Amino acid sequence: MRPSAFFTLLCATVLSFHSSPVFARGAHRRAVSHRRDVLLSANSSAIASATSTGVVEPSSTGNTTATSLPTPTSAGTPSAKPTSIGFNGTKHALVHFMVGNSYTYRLADWMTELTLIEEAGFDAVALNLGPDCWQKASADLAYKAAAALGSKVKLFWSFDMSTFPQGGDADAAKIASYINEYATNEHTFTVDGRPFVSTFSGDQWSSSFGRSMCGGWDYVRSLVPTDMYFVPAFFFPDNQTIAGVVDCVEGLFQWNSAWSLDGSPVSANTDISWAEQLGPNKTYIAGVSPTFFTHYPVYGLNKNFVYRSENNYATRWQQVTDIDSPMVEVITWNDYGESHYIGSRPSSVQLQPTNTTWVNGNNHLPWARITKPFIQQYKTGSPDVLESDLIIWEYRTHPANATATKDVVDRPTGVETLKDEIYITAYLSDSAEVRVEVGSLTAIFQASPGLNTFVQPFEPGSVTVGMWRDGENVGGTLTGERVILAEPELYDYNPVVEQFFHDPVWESCSA
Repeated sequence: MRPSAFFTLLCATVLSFHSSPVFARGAHRRAVSHRRDVLLSANSSAIASATSTGVVEPSSTGNTTATSLPTPTSAGTPSAKPTSIGFNGTKHALVHFMVGNSYTYRLADWMTELTLIEEAGFDAVALNLGPDCWQKASADLAYKAAAALGSKVKLFWSFDMSTFPQGGDADAAKIASYINEYATNEHTFTVDGRPFVSTFSGDQWSSSFGRSMCGGWDYVRSLVPTDMYFVPAFFFPDNQTIAGVVDCVEGLFQWNSAWSLDGSPVSANTDISWAEQLGPNKTYIAGVSPTFFTHYPVYGLNKNFVYRSENNYATRWQQVTDIDSPMVEVITWNDYGESHYIGSRPSSVQLQPTNTTWVNGNNHLPWARITKPFIQQYKTGSPDVLESDLIIWEYRTHPANATATKDVVDRPTGVETLKDEIYITAYLSDSAEVRVEVGSLTAIFQASPGLNTFVQPFEPGSVTVGMWRDGENVGGTLTGERVILAEPELYDYNPVVEQFFHDPVWESCSA
């Protein structure tokens, strides 16, 4: 069996990388917008938190049964299934790609990215871009790469309206020109025969392209002969509601549904609220993201916080599956500065944002690899049956309340919401024991075929994971190169993501 491009790159890059931060072009457009209070209903009542069971206490050896998705629990307490949105049509899984982090890309780079994205199971890529001409040129290469590959993954514009001007007719015409250029391209994501168009922000309530909020976007629409299927990520201040825009959009993307902004467990409450306000004839997009951490100083972006995100990736996938969300958008493939990239580390130092020491050496491709079974379960109710085994785990390299000895930037806000835990997801071909060792702690989890998740508290030390069947170790064990430190030099709440892969076909060939 020939390894996939995904696995080949993952094996080649997952454990070691060193780079020095340099100037990043177009990479930091979200200095404050994520912090806006945009939820119509706060995430104060959790529906499901971490999908885990039987947490092993520190300094103990436990034998614990994993929770097989889709029956998540938190600390042993069953969680109720959220009210369903009720969508029973074709579901789509999208991923947000920061074109602003592709300055050095050539055709081959885009071909590599699209291959990995397709292998992760995504249907389409949101090309988030600003007005810089080089970003448009890079996005053009993405379309050329899709054509060269004959890619099944489609592309669509996600205009970054925190950087695109929204002043008058000329600004509207520029956006329309982007849409029109690829409106009928075979690699453009379409719905009902119309090019799919999204945004980050664009909610200029006082003046949108010199008009009212809806009037401005209706004017853009009038410049697109094919029409457009418009599903923006608008943000709503307290004095505005979804009802004010529902007539000029085909749906809405609730960006901040991907995390808990107030420190409570992430829930599907906001998804349900937005979908209900949109109504059954509009498209709702739920956000899914693994984490959110950024650590810029006050003399730079002044953006230094972390969101509560224990087992957030598995939890959000479970929630959007439970509620039957029409579409899901993963945030993101490559936003390094906010730590929620599920792809590889930056391929060159020119792509890594300035001063982002927390990205150094930190590859997140195992998150992309585990995405495919999550998508399969979201669409069909269960992941495919495997002949191989994949275990991924994520952890921080220091306790939440640690004090960094050499960091010139303060400890980020939000650390009080974090737990010192390792989050493990096992996608298995058959039942097995998954063993996790960290420092002096050891835990044994009983896993079933399919998707399972576990939680293991951590202490300082190295992290080792392995799998056993019928008392025999299968495929060895893996110890991560990065250890958990009691006293780090720098604050780093960007998770380390490791993976253990076992393929019996490869094993038999090498015997």
